[in-house]
Amino acid sequence: MTFQLFGQLVKLLMKEKMQYRGDFLLSAVAQIISYAGDYIVIYLFIKRFDTLAGWNWPEIALLYSIGLFTYALGASFSFVQMSQLEGQVRQGTFDTLLIKPVNPYLYLVSRGFNLAYIAHITISGSVLVWAMFQLNLHWTWVQYFYLLIAIISGSMIHAGIMTMIGAMSFIWVRSSYLFSLFFQLKNFISYPLPVFGTVVQLLLTVVVPLGFVNFYPAAYLLDNDTALMPAWAMWFVPLAGPIVYGLGYRFWMFGANKYQGAGG
Repeated sequence: MTFQLFGQLVKLLMKEKMQYRGDFLLSAVAQIISYAGDYIVIYLFIKRFDTLAGWNWPEIALLYSIGLFTYALGASFSFVQMSQLEGQVRQGTFDTLLIKPVNPYLYLVSRGFNLAYIAHITISGSVLVWAMFQLNLHWTWVQYFYLLIAIISGSMIHAGIMTMIGAMSFIWVRSSYLFSLFFQLKNFISYPLPVFGTVVQLLLTVVVPLGFVNFYPAAYLLDNDTALMPAWAMWFVPLAGPIVYGLGYRFWMFGANKYQGAGG
């Protein structure tokens, strides 16, 4: 499957979504209001204690925004696709993908591209820029470039983990509960990791590396305490995304190759 065909599939899907613009806009506004509420809750919480693990409100707003922005980018190509895979495997409709002369994974993620995540990107991107101005950051081009590659890497971490969860459908069929667990873990990175105990920090650094999505890059850029990792280890961040996504893709293709149809 070429990238040209990939782009065409996404383009066709976008045209399909735009047939119902009113519904799309209302959904986007609802998402923005929902996440604005999350920002307000975090703000009120920080206002009560002034700082959290040494992080002030604009710093935590930046942290949360990176997490939400990367989630939106990664999930637009993975969440709906992988969460619906369980039903396709159970009902046997996944078989139709295997007879197409294209890579089944790339076809699945392109056909399921979710344009609705533009709402997440809009609000998180806006608050991210606001936080950077509030902090009056004097970054060099290296730091801005680091932020860019950290966002790309974080998006790949989200997509990679959700791809692994989706691949579990080929093995256990039922995998939706793993998404619930994923979102519970994702809630932890809304705050600086030092807030939590060592066990949680290790879990989100080594086992499910969500700490590399936003905490470690934000801590490096803001010169804050990085908890378990030394400052020089921040350059592991750009590598984490490709590694996690690569493992997720390989695991998914392994499961697809072992798949024997609805009848087992």
